[in-house]
Amino acid sequence: MFKKATFSVLTILFLFSCEKDNRKAMVQPKEIAVAPVQNVSTKAATVPDPWKGTYHFEASNRDQIKTSYTIIISSLNDISIQINDDGDKVSYSHIKAEVLNDDKIKLVFDASLEDEMGIIYIEKSDDTYLISGYPIYFINPGNDEMPLIKEK
Repeated sequence: MFKKATFSVLTILFLFSCEKDNRKAMVQPKEIAVAPVQNVSTKAATVPDPWKGTYHFEASNRDQIKTSYTIIISSLNDISIQINDDGDKVSYSHIKAEVLNDDKIKLVFDASLEDEMGIIYIEKSDDTYLISGYPIYFINPGNDEMPLIKEK
């Protein structure tokens, strides 16, 4: 009888001990592997300016007077325009573009000219660029916009 009682007590203690270990396992947090912190730069990635480059436009009017525009866009806040009007050369620099939408900018290169003759527009569609404005229309009447070649 003593053996049965001892066995019963030992069995109860064993079960109680297992239950207690299970509670410990449930309560104790598991270790979580943490990757070492890498040194991440806080500088934003520089996005290339899609407008940056050198553009060229050339056309002759009805009188065969040749006019060309060379537009150099270093940034939208630093644009140079060289106009060659049948040998007469005029340069404008430090022009700031007005962004009309993601695909079109406005360049006011000479605000003193009347009837918006000192304003041109550059528009892009995929890899095609167009130039428009009153000076372009004046060079080639009947055409609101003309192809613009992006050289660089």
